[in-house]
Amino acid sequence: DAVIWRGPRKNGLIKQFLTDVEWGVLDYLLIDTPPGTSDEHISLVQYLGKVMGPRDGAVIVSTPQEVSLMDVRKELSFCAKTKLNVLGVIENMAGMLAPLSAVSFR
Repeated sequence: DAVIWRGPRKNGLIKQFLTDVEWGVLDYLLIDTPPGTSDEHISLVQYLGKVMGPRDGAVIVSTPQEVSLMDVRKELSFCAKTKLNVLGVIENMAGMLAPLSAVSFR
């Protein structure tokens, strides 16, 4: 069954996950978030900002569609306002080729 949480309950879980778990020494901690600049993103920046070093930051993933690029622009603005380093932008599916010769239509 799906778990549907909103607002303070979800942010409480994020806080607990990031502050109460003993992670030990990490090379990487990847957190996949939905597109946008929601409360979850703000919570992540607040809790991780206390332990982030100068080489830590966000990797933004996009697709070539304009709607995705609009989200990326908002996320880049969010990163600038929260002083979160942007380590890179990845355009997923940018080089996808689908040769039509391999497809038949009937």
